[in-house]
Amino acid sequence: MTTNLSANPELPLQYSLKDVTISILHQPGQGIPKGYQVVIEGDGNSFYTHNNGPKQTLSVEKKTVLELVNDFYQSHFFELADTYTVKKQVFLKSDDSITTMAERLVDIASTRLCIQLADYQKCITVVNGQPASAATLISKIERVINFDVSNP
Repeated sequence: MTTNLSANPELPLQYSLKDVTISILHQPGQGIPKGYQVVIEGDGNSFYTHNNGPKQTLSVEKKTVLELVNDFYQSHFFELADTYTVKKQVFLKSDDSITTMAERLVDIASTRLCIQLADYQKCITVVNGQPASAATLISKIERVINFDVSNP
């Protein structure tokens, strides 16, 4: 018997490895070059592009794709909020009361990390390295494909 231990009932319990897609889309701040996209398919066919240039094809072993999918589960990726583009802070006012402020971060670098499992897709927008678990996944994916974002 298989049970869905996820907080998300839409998350499939069984799917084919060929139905897995992991992607990263890095968007630098407005007017700044060095945007890139990485796509890893479950069948091992993968690619990256830099600044909307030509696709550079890669081959990723099925074992490695499976390890990455496990990393998504182990980091509780499917339970994270979808975006971290809101900065929340508290301030102490002169009367010693605390007030809360939320500020939407616009025109800053962000990285969209997505995983698709069959018909289910989850994406998170990572800003300023937050959430840390998603930023760690991005770094691991970049290492897996030997992609140096500073010099693609």
